[in-house]
Amino acid sequence: MNRIREKAIEELRRMVLAALGEHDAAVWLFGSCARGEVFQHSDIDVAILPQDELPAGFFSDLAESVEESSIPYDVDIVDLRSAAPSLIDEVRREGVKWKG
Repeated sequence: MNRIREKAIEELRRMVLAALGEHDAAVWLFGSCARGEVFQHSDIDVAILPQDELPAGFFSDLAESVEESSIPYDVDIVDLRSAAPSLIDEVRREGVKWKG
């Protein structure tokens, strides 16, 4: 993984954790970045599993903040409460836990 992508992932991690603040949630980096199978156009996948209620619009506000940031990659942020069981299994099996 190149240095630019590593810095982007670290910036994204800081943004997600700051947005969550004191909310109880588990957070993972998953997909190709977590597996180390990164290509030039690979996106960055983040999964969030809230344990308590998040503010209305939390995910859309976070996505907008990421889009307006200096992160030069596509980012997918997934709410695991509404994800398919197979995706939840993949995240728990292969993901890199950031919180929770």
